[in-house]
Amino acid sequence: MIKINMIPHERKKTSVVAVELVAAGSLLLVIIVGIGIWWNHLDSAINEQNLAIEKKEKIVADLQVIIDQVQKFEKDKQTLQNKLDTIQNLKNSQKGPVQLLDELVRKLPDQIWLSSLKTAGTLVTIRGFALSQNSIGDFMGNLDTSPFFEKVTLKYSSLKPVKGIDVYEFELDFRTKV
Repeated sequence: MIKINMIPHERKKTSVVAVELVAAGSLLLVIIVGIGIWWNHLDSAINEQNLAIEKKEKIVADLQVIIDQVQKFEKDKQTLQNKLDTIQNLKNSQKGPVQLLDELVRKLPDQIWLSSLKTAGTLVTIRGFALSQNSIGDFMGNLDTSPFFEKVTLKYSSLKPVKGIDVYEFELDFRTKV
């Protein structure tokens, strides 16, 4: 036969301390899980920022190569420009003396011959001989009318015998515009 026990038996009462311990443990577990989630979020944000920094550093490195090339190009361009300027100055300097001598020969009267020509910047000093004072005056007048010369000045003129002929030795200064 089957026996059924109908006598109420007493249940054990749970203590308040046990309930508090379970609640504290559950709260501690929730806090630990929350900290883990927060930690994971911060770690992924840090990784994203590090990836962004690496990308930007790579872009900066690529751009630095281009910047270096541009700077080298600018330096080469300046060097070439300096060389071109030097060549142009030399060309201009070549034209000056040729024009000066050409114009000087055109303005030279028949009775004058030159013994020396010196230049210092734009100042030209000419020494020579003439058969008459009038020839020297004509030469100075011709030089004054030239667009290439200015401020023609006679430094001296003196009579001097050369190989039995009396000639006038002279020296002129003038400035060139060439």
